Amino acid sequence: MRRLAWLPLLLSVSAASIADEIAPEALIAAAKRATLSQIDYARSDCHDDRSVETWLMTVVGKSAHSIKWLGGACELVNKDNPIDAGTDWCARAEIAPKRGGESAKIEVFFEAPKQGRPGAPFAFRAIVKIKDGWDYMRDTSAFAANWRETYAPGDPAPAPYKDCGQ
Repeated sequence: MRRLAWLPLLLSVSAASIADEIAPEALIAAAKRATLSQIDYARSDCHDDRSVETWLMTVVGKSAHSIKWLGGACELVNKDNPIDAGTDWCARAEIAPKRGGESAKIEVFFEAPKQGRPGAPFAFRAIVKIKDGWDYMRDTSAFAANWRETYAPGDPAPAPYKDCGQ
């Protein structure tokens, strides 16, 4: 009897782990529908209600060869800085430019899952390879500017959205 004393503990840990697992597809769908005001503090002031998917298509438009979405643990992280530490729940878009070169990436961070669904989206991180190397960004307007400068220098800037900029 004593040998099975650990069994309830093992089962409770396994049940907790299963509850925290979210399918990559669910994270991707939640990221695409998240609004910019949820993930970018500069956009919350102007109530930017565009979805990440709509905004991303506006920014990269015809200058992207492909956009590949992935879900899982955050990758665009800096463990030394708590605001950039990420979570186990993110969705990431890898954007391959038509001109060639390194793919840019954006990532939406989520809080812990609730009732088997992704938690609230709360942060945006991105990287783009610019002239001087990789640029790590926390706001959508910086990503838009770097994408345009690096991969679509001749393209006109998208029209400002409300009073939010691009």
